[in-house]
Amino acid sequence: MNAGLISARYATALLGFAKETNSLEEVYAEAKLLTLMFSKMSELRHMLENPVVPHNEKRALILNAAGGDVSQAFRVFTDLLLKNKRESQIQNIMLKFIDLYRAQKNIRHGVLTTAHEVDEATEKRLIHLVTNQVGGTLELEKIVDPEILGGFKLEVDHVRWDASISSQLKRIKNEYIERNRRIV
Repeated sequence: MNAGLISARYATALLGFAKETNSLEEVYAEAKLLTLMFSKMSELRHMLENPVVPHNEKRALILNAAGGDVSQAFRVFTDLLLKNKRESQIQNIMLKFIDLYRAQKNIRHGVLTTAHEVDEATEKRLIHLVTNQVGGTLELEKIVDPEILGGFKLEVDHVRWDASISSQLKRIKNEYIERNRRIV
């Protein structure tokens, strides 16, 4: 069976189950934490894919990576995944669940990259400007990257605004290179 189809079906089932048990927000927070752990610890995926590791250890590993004291809905769902031998798909399932949750709640995901930390007033103003343009609410992930020198890069739902100084300098450099080529 297609891994994308498996992820979509399990994620949809988790969304429905979390709604029924009134634990949608908790499961969403746990799913975000678990996907963060997958990105930080590549060994986590290898442990879950390893057939030698017993199910009780995989269960403990998943629950600890999701925050330790997780909701009952998440525990039941984890047990279902282990019973059906789908633990290797959990990262994709959680990513799909997050997408479904955000679509249902009209939440946009954005990544703001700046050269220095952004103060809270600037962040709120930026969130307000973006939500007025695209609607819904905005979850903003902030990244500090000194290599952009100044300005910012903002990506919201695969649309990117690049107002960084490093990009402007590259553009100017490329314009001068192109002008020099025409002269020669």
